[in-house]
Amino acid sequence: MAREDDRIDNRIACLRTDRLPATLISDAGYHCEVWRSSGSVFRDGERQTLDRVIKVSRSRTPAREVEILNRDHRRLREALGGIVPPTVFVRTRIDGEESVIAMAPNIRRWFDVANPGNESDLAPMIARDKRLRDALAHFIATAERWYRQEDRVLDLYGIDNLVLDRNHHLHYIDSFGVFFHADLLEILPDPDPGLAERIRMSRLRLEYLNHLLEIAHDPN
Repeated sequence: MAREDDRIDNRIACLRTDRLPATLISDAGYHCEVWRSSGSVFRDGERQTLDRVIKVSRSRTPAREVEILNRDHRRLREALGGIVPPTVFVRTRIDGEESVIAMAPNIRRWFDVANPGNESDLAPMIARDKRLRDALAHFIATAERWYRQEDRVLDLYGIDNLVLDRNHHLHYIDSFGVFFHADLLEILPDPDPGLAERIRMSRLRLEYLNHLLEIAHDPN
């Protein structure tokens, strides 16, 4: 979804949204809307191009939750390296409510890697590209380790969370609520059925990614 020559709908205390050109690129996210803002600035006498996404939280987000977002994202970056774009979380007020925005480089998405509908296109690319195979294998192994050791399920439920760009680089681009805690389904007396479905789909998509890697190693 996109709207051209637009402005971010919300009043965000740390941004002049009335002067910031932005295009809505997704409003389907569970946690946030995603806007793209591009342009150029002068730094040290040189013009530099900026192309970033601004993720605007849908709900009130107190300081403690912002700390958790930062902690989880640091953990992603430490484990997955360049697969995860650098992201800055900014505590601010959105429409007068304590909340948060996230800003990250814009990734020009080409394929949703976790979508089985793309298997016939992606499998040959992965088979030909050792760098991509290694990145995907590292992603799968890391996600599986978190699940086995900590009952943490990496969010693959969201639309286009794991993507490939045209240079065949793998990117995990989610920022908000990147982990589901599977143990909550056992601990809580009345667990959220929506959480159960998001966990189920994330696990199924990780199994599919493993299948995709296996057929790339052995296309026959």
